[in-house]
Amino acid sequence: MAAGESVSVFEVILSPHSKFLHTSLVKLFLLFLLPLLALTACQRAPETPATTLPKTAVTLLHFFPGLSGQGLTEVTQSLNAQSTRFELKSVLLDHDALKSSIQGSVKGGHPPDLYSNWAGARTAVLVPDLEPLDDIWQQARLETHFPPELVRQASDYQGHKYLLPLTQYGVGFFYNKAVFTQHHLTPPSTWDEFLAICATLKANGVTPIALGAKDRWPVQFWFDLLLLRTAPYTFRQQLMQGQARYDAPQVKAVFALWASLLDKGYFNPDPHELGWYQGANEMVFKGSAAMTLMGTWNIDYFSDKSHRWVLGQDYDVFMFPQIRDDVPRVALGSVDGLVLPKKAINKEGAKEVLRYLAGQAPQQAFTRHSGALAPSAQVPRSTYSPIQQRLFDDIGQSAHFAFLYDLTTPHAVAELGLNAFTEFLALPKAYPNILNRLAREAAAYFQTNPVH
Repeated sequence: MAAGESVSVFEVILSPHSKFLHTSLVKLFLLFLLPLLALTACQRAPETPATTLPKTAVTLLHFFPGLSGQGLTEVTQSLNAQSTRFELKSVLLDHDALKSSIQGSVKGGHPPDLYSNWAGARTAVLVPDLEPLDDIWQQARLETHFPPELVRQASDYQGHKYLLPLTQYGVGFFYNKAVFTQHHLTPPSTWDEFLAICATLKANGVTPIALGAKDRWPVQFWFDLLLLRTAPYTFRQQLMQGQARYDAPQVKAVFALWASLLDKGYFNPDPHELGWYQGANEMVFKGSAAMTLMGTWNIDYFSDKSHRWVLGQDYDVFMFPQIRDDVPRVALGSVDGLVLPKKAINKEGAKEVLRYLAGQAPQQAFTRHSGALAPSAQVPRSTYSPIQQRLFDDIGQSAHFAFLYDLTTPHAVAELGLNAFTEFLALPKAYPNILNRLAREAAAYFQTNPVH
């Protein structure tokens, strides 16, 4: 080796003439060298990016507009950020359009993976085309999430679970606070106080009650609550299932009482020609009417950008007053939830979504700033707004929670009833004949299609 030449440690060690070439020393050297070589190789190796499989879509067709829709957006973002396998994609459909299309589309070849739907009769009719959710209930222990009575009413059909509850709404009177203040009125707690309020408003040129029945379904609230405040809950259940008739004395008494309110001019003229959304609500907003009976989803209307009313300041809500003290109080409303079609393509993903939405945080998100309660018992009362707490207490203090008329009786009978109620508004004095015809038509349906 010439002077000044450099030699590597590899050359020295591996040279056959090297005085360092001793087996034991070589082994010791390699023992320390090999890990260093491996580490160097790892550090110098080009990085290969980890491959991420695309998420599989879970499709949802729903009718959650406004504030409920904001809740859906919130939980969708949260779910999609957490899930490594699935992505929830939802499409909003008008609730009337969904009502008319769901029975056909759920039978189709490619239904969405999930539908929003109303608990009760509207879900019961779909059961042959729905996937049971019993496995989700067991895996997620949902019996600890939801009250047993609510599960029995909203989720149980033919011995299986078919609907995951998301929101619970009630029905009450929305009233213009400025109108009440101007006439020195406070929300009534009895039927006599309610009638006195109506008389005062009428005498001062204000329509006491705005009713928009052009779409038919808002009129059912009056039938429901007048019946539930004057007859036992069991009678209404019998009526809804065809075990009692619409020409029964209890039903005739409801229409006689209802007709007396119409006769006194407590409703706007021709309610069957007025819409509920931009009709009856707008009368209350402008002060030409003092109040309207509507579901608590109505908060969306008065709180939107066009009205910007503040709950408790510009408007408020009170529950339908008691009429007879000997009739236990019943709360009225609806439960909305999700169902899974049997023919859904992504059942695994749909079930992951359902398990997630049963949790406390997603359930609470659907109720934030809205008029809904969370069906989950894990959401505490303290998280609710004043109107929600009022609804929470009304349900808690009631002997039963009843679903709305068209969510309790079969769809065909509900159509007969809604037509009859609307006809009654146009011809209130003809209610005996209207009820006799409704009784015959409903009895004929139940005779052919008995409720089991």
